Amino acid sequence: VFGRLVTSPEDSEAEDEKREERDEKGDGDNDLKEHMVSILFSRSKLSHMQKQVCNHIVQGIQKEAAKMREEWEQSLIALQQQQQQESTMLEFSPAVPVTGLNSGEVLHGPDLYCFELVSMVVALSGSSVGRKYLAQQHTLIRDLFSLLHTATPRIQRQITIIFRRVLPWVKPHALASILSVPMLPPPDYNIVGETGEGDQGFDPNIVRILDVFLACVAKCLSVQMKVKGSGPPSKASTTLTLSQCLQDSAKSPRWWMRGRMDSALAGSIMQLVKDMAAGKLSESWATNTKAAIAEAILNMTKLDETHRDPQACVKTPTMWLALASLCVLDQDHVDRLSSGEWVSSPDHQNGQPRPTCDNHDDGVTPAIILCTECGNLCAECDRYLHLPRRMRGHQRQVFKEEEEAIKVDLHEGCGRIKLFWVMSLVDSRTLKAMVEFREGKTSTATVGPGTCRFCGRTSNSGFLAIGNVCSDPDCQEYAKTACPKMLGCGHLCGGIAGEEACLPCLHRCRPSDQEQLKQDAEDMCMICFTEALSAAPAIQLACSHVFHAHCAKMVLEKRYVGARITFGFSLCPICKTTIDHPCLSPLLEPIKALKVDVCRKALMRLQYEGLDKAEAITTPGARFYQDPAGFAMDRYAYYVCFKCKKAYYGGEARCDEQVGAGDDFDPSELVCGGCSDVSRAQMCAKHGADFLEYKCRYCCSVAVFFCFGTTHFCNACHEEFQRVTAIPRKDLPHCPAGAKGVQLEGEECPLHVIHPPTGEEFALGCGVCRNAHTF
Repeated sequence: VFGRLVTSPEDSEAEDEKREERDEKGDGDNDLKEHMVSILFSRSKLSHMQKQVCNHIVQGIQKEAAKMREEWEQSLIALQQQQQQESTMLEFSPAVPVTGLNSGEVLHGPDLYCFELVSMVVALSGSSVGRKYLAQQHTLIRDLFSLLHTATPRIQRQITIIFRRVLPWVKPHALASILSVPMLPPPDYNIVGETGEGDQGFDPNIVRILDVFLACVAKCLSVQMKVKGSGPPSKASTTLTLSQCLQDSAKSPRWWMRGRMDSALAGSIMQLVKDMAAGKLSESWATNTKAAIAEAILNMTKLDETHRDPQACVKTPTMWLALASLCVLDQDHVDRLSSGEWVSSPDHQNGQPRPTCDNHDDGVTPAIILCTECGNLCAECDRYLHLPRRMRGHQRQVFKEEEEAIKVDLHEGCGRIKLFWVMSLVDSRTLKAMVEFREGKTSTATVGPGTCRFCGRTSNSGFLAIGNVCSDPDCQEYAKTACPKMLGCGHLCGGIAGEEACLPCLHRCRPSDQEQLKQDAEDMCMICFTEALSAAPAIQLACSHVFHAHCAKMVLEKRYVGARITFGFSLCPICKTTIDHPCLSPLLEPIKALKVDVCRKALMRLQYEGLDKAEAITTPGARFYQDPAGFAMDRYAYYVCFKCKKAYYGGEARCDEQVGAGDDFDPSELVCGGCSDVSRAQMCAKHGADFLEYKCRYCCSVAVFFCFGTTHFCNACHEEFQRVTAIPRKDLPHCPAGAKGVQLEGEECPLHVIHPPTGEEFALGCGVCRNAHTF
């Protein structure tokens, strides 16, 4: 049982191939491992022999971790050299295509031995005695954190399971010692005592307690970087990843922030951190996890002027760890981190009260600008009062407290932090982020006489001299459909023209706006994720979520990806309820009609196949419990006929998924059996031509494609039609024939019909009646 553990990997390399073959065939020794674990930890204390076995496991993992770290470093060096060669080649010959590894992709060597060792640790962590023992193995924990970033995905998944089981037994201060973290975060993070000039004693290179977890998320982020300057706004953005920005060395304290990470694993890490913050591991971990997340966000306020430069900021670990923290944000952080500089309580014990706008009579509207002539002003009053030429020379300054304040929001899974010099937001579902840098401290105060309502461009000439839309073609196009009405709060309506009721103010000025909206003007449109909601006319769906009107229309116009009919595109990207809005009715009506047609045909086929009472439908808690229509549409693949525009059956969905054809197809080749009736099949008296099906000419499958005006193909054969059609008829497989010219074993035809030899067209007839006869 223990022989594999006490021999070196070199002594057993010859057995790796045999062991891999056994694993593939399902003949592994999992039962033996579980039996060994039950023997190993069958008592409350460990015997001498049991400790020796555990020591062998720990030492084996230590060697494997060092080996994988070395391979990982070498792979990163090779990748960096390749990228340098690619950039050099592109400079001299831009038209030459370059092939090789993807950016940040790391090659791994054999991992079987390490995987078996880690699997053993997973089994050990299944008992309380095992977890207690593993929590005391500090060297093992350090090696597991190393493997979390350098190992193969299957080992990384195992390690995530181990951490979830073992961390409740490891105190936060003990883990800090293991990871060489100098101090734990302060538990009281609701007092924001940072200065607008940055913390001179702040070192962005100091490792924090959760950095090793947050780095897993940061390495999966795709970040759009924008710079909003004092000049004309630019719509250009740069998409960055962590592997493109950070070039830390192998000796850096955060060496594990290099490379890339599987997005599925990042999702597991995010869930682990959220569970830690929710107290599912222990109370001490809940306190320290929440504080560590807050600390990572507040560190953005500590960056000095040098690191606030856009080019320098994207190269600092602080920004990337803050973005990763936004993925695991909770409402407690939002309540305690925002508005730390102004005092909202009546007693004013912790500081000075926030000033209100002198031009408003309500005593509530907050002021953000001090004008030497006009007094305290909000942004809107500052804009209008300084429209006249004689007023433009007034000296104005943004309040120091406003510069130092931090605003944290969490809207529909999208975390956001706002500072006076940068705004960052991340969608935790898609791992897409946007960072907008704002140059100049008084950018808010220098709003010009004419400001474009969409892009924010300021000017006193041209279109902006007489209106609020600039000459940019996109802005002019948006203005054609935008609502021109002014809301009661003084803001322009952010919706579309012609609506019975205006869209609630996206700035959430009134309490009623806050109740009706789940997002605000600065949230990104979750369809395009390139512009804020205020940058184009928006619509609020029946589910209360807001999107750009043109983005919602584009999604419905493009419909599904690929040839197979799916309806995921017609669901809200956030809550997955059906998209519904009056302005989208012309696009939604044909989609609804198509869905009804597909649902009817899929349910009929499900009933004829006797699957309407399947366990997936009748079992409580199952995915399709009491939803036979959803089960049928998920099981069967339907396609739209190019000629009659009706849906027709094309086999089971799992076959379509295995082919993975994507969107590389010719729609004119998708023709139903009735419209491609080259053999003049007899029409069904009961169902007509709606369910007429053809056999694939080259295998025993239902045809999906009709090409050349003569030939029916299934999905798989159509993928390689050039090779399949070139096979001589005498060499084609006989019934039962598999896709792509493969001869199947046995004698029974998968279609359960008698048909001509492979290579000839054959009409299967009515698919519904044929299945009814089969059962």
